[in-house]
Amino acid sequence: MLIKAADMTMYNAEASARSQVCAYDPKLAAAFEHKTLTEKAVRQGLQRGEFFLAVQPQVSARNGSVVVGEALLRWNHPTEGVRMPDSFLRIAEDSSLIVEIGDWVVDSVVAALSRWHEAGLTQRLAFNVSPRQLDRSDFFLRLGDALARANAPAWLLELELSETMAMRCSESAIAELSALRGLGVSVAIDKFGSGYSNLSRLKDMPIDRIKLDRSLIRDVDVSAGTRTIVAALIHLIHGLGCEVVASGVERKEQFGALRTLGCDTIQGRVFADAMPEAEFVRWSKARTAGQKLPKIA
Repeated sequence: MLIKAADMTMYNAEASARSQVCAYDPKLAAAFEHKTLTEKAVRQGLQRGEFFLAVQPQVSARNGSVVVGEALLRWNHPTEGVRMPDSFLRIAEDSSLIVEIGDWVVDSVVAALSRWHEAGLTQRLAFNVSPRQLDRSDFFLRLGDALARANAPAWLLELELSETMAMRCSESAIAELSALRGLGVSVAIDKFGSGYSNLSRLKDMPIDRIKLDRSLIRDVDVSAGTRTIVAALIHLIHGLGCEVVASGVERKEQFGALRTLGCDTIQGRVFADAMPEAEFVRWSKARTAGQKLPKIA
């Protein structure tokens, strides 16, 4: 017990950015146990096939057609029900588990792309690339091999990088992204406006779409100041030759304001929550046939 306590205290000291000396705290034991149990459960969940992808549609603001489906990770926990990524991804990112999860996501997305292609869907499927994935020297090679093995068309795939990740991309990663775009893969910047962007760097990156963070558009229907900021960002993004996506849109009033300001694509509950893949395929086909926009008050 004493050795375990000493180890936990040592790990906490090593992880601290401010101090190299830490005293033992009982809360450390609880946190350590939670981390250990979560890692074990996640690994078992991967082995048992408890993880699945939910898909949330991104809809054209102009005609209501489905442009992209974003693949979102879910864990069907055997006793706690469906768990969201926030409840386990941070812990996974501190271990090799995030690599295993990333590999599973790549394989699952590519398999879905193959099914979509066979079903005649033309919507792209996007997934979020983690920093640990991008740091792997074989990530792009593995992704290309997975697409080839599944006979999945590259033009149906979209990679999403967070704004922070995009700003720290190595030159080799940028070259790899450019090569993928040459094959038809789309590249999007996620959560734009939540961090810090070097605009001169952004203009040189191989990107197709930029997603405004939900914090930027939350008050777009009620705040003139927010509308001014969003309008300027949309103009800037269009000037870079990219499409603008607004994520986290929940109200039809937000949607109406964003469409008026020139936003290209909308993602959020105003259209649909994330849903199982089979349901998304049915929903997407039905919407493509109707292409109806919600009524704007």
